[in-house]
Amino acid sequence: MKLLFHTPAKTLFRAKRAQAMVEFMLVLPILLLLLYGIIEVGRLIFIFASVANASRQAARYGSASGEINNKTFYQDCDGIRAVANESAFIITFDEINITYDRGINPDGTSIPIEGIDPDPSVDSCPIEVPVRNGDRIIVQVKTIYEPIVTLLPVDPMEVVSASARTFLISIPIVGNALPTGFAPETSTPSPSPTAAIAPTFTSTVTSTATYIPSDPNIPRVTPANTQPPPPTFTVTNTALPTIPPTATATAISCTGLTGVSHGPLVIRDDLIEMSINNQTKHTLVAAQVYLEWNHDTGHDGADRSLRLKQARLEAKAWDGDVWGPSAYIPAYYPFIPTGESIIRFRFHQSYDIPDGTERILVTIANPGCINYPLDSSH
Repeated sequence: MKLLFHTPAKTLFRAKRAQAMVEFMLVLPILLLLLYGIIEVGRLIFIFASVANASRQAARYGSASGEINNKTFYQDCDGIRAVANESAFIITFDEINITYDRGINPDGTSIPIEGIDPDPSVDSCPIEVPVRNGDRIIVQVKTIYEPIVTLLPVDPMEVVSASARTFLISIPIVGNALPTGFAPETSTPSPSPTAAIAPTFTSTVTSTATYIPSDPNIPRVTPANTQPPPPTFTVTNTALPTIPPTATATAISCTGLTGVSHGPLVIRDDLIEMSINNQTKHTLVAAQVYLEWNHDTGHDGADRSLRLKQARLEAKAWDGDVWGPSAYIPAYYPFIPTGESIIRFRFHQSYDIPDGTERILVTIANPGCINYPLDSSH
């Protein structure tokens, strides 16, 4: 019997292959769209990372200490932008802005430097105003993201990253090394030993012996007796040496009404000075002397710099030539006498323009006051 509905195997295979092709054509647009979406999302993340890394590396370069090509790093605008561009792969940056501020307020707003706009969207490089500790450099990098193929009506996206880093121009370091030659102020005598009796022993021989022979024709002989006699004692008084008293350092306190204090920092003519009131009744020794000043814009004239030429406390003086925002006076350990005294710092010309960074710091080395600070800022 012949079945009319019987389908050959070859015909059935062709039908299934045609069905798979139709299904693939239906799914292919969705698959291509997913693949393209993965590529674009990855590209967008890559651009975000590149922009953030560029602003961070450029700010790090600009906040470095020192000079390059006779310029400080924060004034090397071309170098800062070059570092940002070197961090880019595949993309290019449309805008690199560099500006500066003096940190941020508690509410998050920037503290501007006089004459400088701290808005990261404004370029203020090169800056002519000198920076100081706590100031910041802000580098903002911007680029535009656009899809490779516009399948959907998506507007170009602006990718922006701003990074800030703080300047550290000078760092005070306070040690606790004592100057050589320190001596205690007072001494407490210790008891001296009393004299003792040291006996001296002496002896003398006084006995003799007689030898009598049995033959009467032999004369008698009286030899000396060599046996030791009982000793006799003679007592002599000998005083032991006297031990001198030992010195014990008296502890000094630099706090309270009987301690040491200081007056305000005063600027006049070519001097910065500060009074010191020592009520400890002991002469103190300074372990370190430190000064901060407006070294580059402190004088009102053609030469605006201020060079430190001398430090003096009473009779002891240090002479030198220092140009910088701060300095520890090298190998200078002056004595601080009791009562009122004044420490003075003299510059090569008049100090006309304070900038608020002025500071005197004297640390004391005496036991009981080691590292006690006389700080004009407190």
